[in-house]
Amino acid sequence: MKKITLLLTICLTISFSAKAQLFSDDFEDQDISDWTLLDEDGDGFNFMAYDPSVAQNGINNYMSSESWNPTPGALFPNNYAISPAIDVTNNIDMVLNYSVGGADPDYSAEVYTVYVSTGNTIADFMNPAITVSFNEDLGNDAGAAGAFVSRSLDLSALDGSSTIYIAFRHHDVSDQFIINFDDVSLVGTLLSTDEFALNSMFIGCKDKVVTLSNLQGEANYRILNIAGQEVLNGNTRLESQNIDAGNLASGIYIVEVTDANSNAQKRKKVVIE
Repeated sequence: MKKITLLLTICLTISFSAKAQLFSDDFEDQDISDWTLLDEDGDGFNFMAYDPSVAQNGINNYMSSESWNPTPGALFPNNYAISPAIDVTNNIDMVLNYSVGGADPDYSAEVYTVYVSTGNTIADFMNPAITVSFNEDLGNDAGAAGAFVSRSLDLSALDGSSTIYIAFRHHDVSDQFIINFDDVSLVGTLLSTDEFALNSMFIGCKDKVVTLSNLQGEANYRILNIAGQEVLNGNTRLESQNIDAGNLASGIYIVEVTDANSNAQKRKKVVIE
């Protein structure tokens, strides 16, 4: 059952933060037609709605992809399943939850990557400036052998986005069996009234200068490296503030801005080149 929650303008009147479910799909309707399916290896085998004869964890109906099929034998999948557009306007601290597992306990070393991005093309999913991703080989988790394991992906680096897409990719594996995905859900925290004002702020980066604009009152800022370590901080009362990042090595960073009065916070991933 699919659910995309549209945030109504009445939300602007609230004065507290609230958890919101922004998207969910448990595939119980056996319909994945709203997902965009890409067979990048061109073998004619792709993601599919799958109802196995033997349920995993007591449940049926998944979104699945094969690395082995009885007719051709071993497959070399490079398959994508991309969600519809998800409206995440004025939500922060987003988390993606899903279940994943290998169908056959003896052939469960399936490899996949999940991407969450502000774009919906393969190039977008490969762009670390606008994408959060997680990759694993299920052969390294005994719990995923013929059963589901739960996974959560922190998407706070995409705070401030208005639309995002989820993509599951089955790749870099052959001659196992089937990988199954289920219970995909995206949750976030709806911004309070004070936080809405901060959410209108723009964070950008060009030529090793990080720009904060449309600030409303005093704000504290800091820049974190990809490991979460603070590498630069400061304070401003200006409506627009340029931050010299010339001493920072090229790479991916998180810019975090906190309203000095309400403690409302906004974060954004940037690439400093």
